[in-house]
Amino acid sequence: MTVKEYNKTVGLYSDNVFRFILKNIRDEEKAKDIVQDSFVKLWQKVEDVEFEKAKSSLFTTAYRTMIDLIRRGKKQGNWNEVSEQSYSHQQ
Repeated sequence: MTVKEYNKTVGLYSDNVFRFILKNIRDEEKAKDIVQDSFVKLWQKVEDVEFEKAKSSLFTTAYRTMIDLIRRGKKQGNWNEVSEQSYSHQQ
């Protein structure tokens, strides 16, 4: 894919990818981050992706990035849910 085709891909699909991710995670800021990460990943392999397959590659990348973010969030947990006794000690 050429730079011109990449730029055309951004124009054609960025809004659609954003709406797809936003519909699934319902967090606008995270959706924006996922879309940006997806386009960065597409740019990193721009020479390997054909323009005709850019849409498919982009949506697949965005979906996988979203799943990774969700999985990381589940592993990390919520700091507010941890009791004070579990992270402090008595002397």
